Amino acid sequence: MSFIDNFMNDVFAFRPVFALMNFLLGPSQGSFAVFVISCFSVAVMIFVVFPIRESAQGYMAKYLGDDTAERNGRLTLNPLVHIDPMGAVMMLFAPFGWGKPVPVNPARCHRVNARKAVTLIALSGPVANVLLGYVFMVISKIILLASGQMTQTLYYVMLAMGIIVQLNVWIAVLNMLPLPQFAGGKILFAYLSPQKYFRFISFYTRHQQLISIGLLFLLIWSYSPLRILLEMITFGLLNLLDLLSKFLG
Repeated sequence: MSFIDNFMNDVFAFRPVFALMNFLLGPSQGSFAVFVISCFSVAVMIFVVFPIRESAQGYMAKYLGDDTAERNGRLTLNPLVHIDPMGAVMMLFAPFGWGKPVPVNPARCHRVNARKAVTLIALSGPVANVLLGYVFMVISKIILLASGQMTQTLYYVMLAMGIIVQLNVWIAVLNMLPLPQFAGGKILFAYLSPQKYFRFISFYTRHQQLISIGLLFLLIWSYSPLRILLEMITFGLLNLLDLLSKFLG
């Protein structure tokens, strides 16, 4: 069995709020372990992953010539600088969240034109998530190799690491949706004509609340075409990361 087969689970099921409810309704060692794993995975995402992800966008902008993020103190791994309260709270209920947007000015990126700057800066976030997923997968496999024997405690540790790996890749894939709040939307808008851009933004602004509710419903509903598509892409990337780390088993 591969790492994916053993330690990948439904990230929607590993949410602290629901894990706590399950534990309170049926206290057991297993339900308590799920609650701890859920809390640990959220803590790692908020205090480790999000700061790295947001800083990556700032560093990409700086490399391209824009020091806006640096001047605003966003080139740091201090989580307090990057935490968005609503984005952090959302992680308790759903397998996605966000940090404070990194201030950038593509017009200052003298190394490339503005469109390429927007694309590279927007992509740096999802790419950082995928790379972090790979790093956590490699660390997990090293721990497995060093341990030699699977114990119950080690299984729970690997399960927690697996959830973190999966969350990183899932959030990277989710962020490529072509909507204004996602990296995919920023990239799309960079290449639209001004007329199409303003037409799209006007439509989105008028129906933003309805679109947001609809998107949330499609993500929560297990059998929605959107969620199925995102999960297929996520597991495809997870299997690729597993393949790239086969040298560790």
